[in-house]
Amino acid sequence: MKPYTPRRLRLFAALCLSLFSATASFAHAPARAAAPSDSLAVPADTCQAALADPTPLPAAHSDLNDTLPHIHPRDADGRISDYTVAPGVTWHYDKPKPFRWALNIPRDLGQFPGYAFRKENKGTLLGLSAGSVALWVADQAIIDWSQDVGKQLGLTAKSTQRTLFYVPFHVGSANLPFEFNVPDNLNSTFYYLGDGWTHLAVASSFWIYGGIKKDNRALRTSSELGEAIFSTGLVVQALKRLTGRQSPYVATKDRGEWHLFPSYNRYQSFVPNYDAFPTGHLATAMATVTVIAENYPEYHFVRPVGYGLMGLLGYAMLNNGVHWASDYPIGIAIGYGFAKIAVRNGRTRVEDAPTDPAAAHGTGWVRPPKRLPWYRQGQFSPYTYGPFTGASWSLRW
Repeated sequence: MKPYTPRRLRLFAALCLSLFSATASFAHAPARAAAPSDSLAVPADTCQAALADPTPLPAAHSDLNDTLPHIHPRDADGRISDYTVAPGVTWHYDKPKPFRWALNIPRDLGQFPGYAFRKENKGTLLGLSAGSVALWVADQAIIDWSQDVGKQLGLTAKSTQRTLFYVPFHVGSANLPFEFNVPDNLNSTFYYLGDGWTHLAVASSFWIYGGIKKDNRALRTSSELGEAIFSTGLVVQALKRLTGRQSPYVATKDRGEWHLFPSYNRYQSFVPNYDAFPTGHLATAMATVTVIAENYPEYHFVRPVGYGLMGLLGYAMLNNGVHWASDYPIGIAIGYGFAKIAVRNGRTRVEDAPTDPAAAHGTGWVRPPKRLPWYRQGQFSPYTYGPFTGASWSLRW
C-alpha cells in the first residue's frame, strides 16, 4: 500500500469535507444502502490527519452564496417576516394592522423637523434653497421652452380627462367630490402618473399581493405608502395655502404672483391662483418610489424606472402650465423625507446571532423585540411646580 503523501492527504481532506456536507444536507433523508465492498473507504484517522495538514485547500465555490437567490423563510404562522436583501443585511417586518398607518401620521409629522433639519443635512438644505432660487429666475424661460417643445412634438398642452364617475361631496363650503377620471391624450397620460388614483392602485397591489402570499414586507410597503403619501399631502397643502403662488396657466405676470397667507375663502374661490408651490404630484410620486425602493433594495431597477416616470410627469406639468420648475425641489424633498421616516419606523434590522452556539438557540438570527405603537410609548411622571403638583405625559418622537 502506498504511503499517504501530503497531496493524497489533501485529497482525502476534501473528500471528508464533501461527505460531511452531504450528511448535513440530507440529515433527515432515509438511510441509504451500505456501500459495496469494492467502494472507496477512507479511514477516520486518515481524515483527521488530512484535516490537520496546514496546507490550504482551494475554495472552488467560495462565491456560491453570491449567486444563490434570496430565500425568505416562513415563520410558524406561515408568514414571511424576515428578508435578507444583501449579505449581512436582514430586515424584519411585522404584519401591519388594517389602517394603522393613519394613526402613524401624527408621529411622522412630529419626526419630520428633526429628520429634515439635522446638522448633516445643512448642505442639502442649502442646495435645495439655491436650486429653487436659480429655477425661479429661469421659470418663465423654462415654461416657454417646454411648451414650444410640446408643440413641435404634437403634445396637447391642455390637460384633459374623461370622467368615468362623479359623486358630489361637501364639507361646509368646501367642494370635495369623489370622482374618477382617465386621461384622453398623451400629455395628460404623463400627468396622470402623479394622480392619487395611480398611487392608490400601487398601494392596493402590494396589499393584495401581501395578503395572498402572506408576505409581511408587501403588506408593510402598502401601509407605508398610505402613511407617507398622506403625510406628504398634509405638509404640501399647508405650504400651498401659506405661499399662494399662481399656476403658470393663470399667471398675470412672468413667473406668477405670490399671494402670501390667502384666506381660506379666497383660496377656495379660485384654487389655481394660489396652489402652485410646492408640487404635490411630484412630492407623492417621490414618496411612492422611495418607499418601494427602500423596502426592495435588491431590485435595482425601481429607482431608475421611478425617476424616469417622474421626469415625464415633471415635463407634462410644465407643458400644461400647472407648475413652475421652481415648485419641484422642495416638493420632491418633502416626499422623500416622509418616505424615509415611514420606512424607518416600519421595519427592524435583524442582528447577527451571538457567536456562542448556546446563546444563538439554533436560529442564526436575533429576532427584534415587538414594539408598541408610538402613541403607547408615552411616559407618565409626577411633577411639582410651585404650589402645583400633578403628573405629566411625555412622548419622545
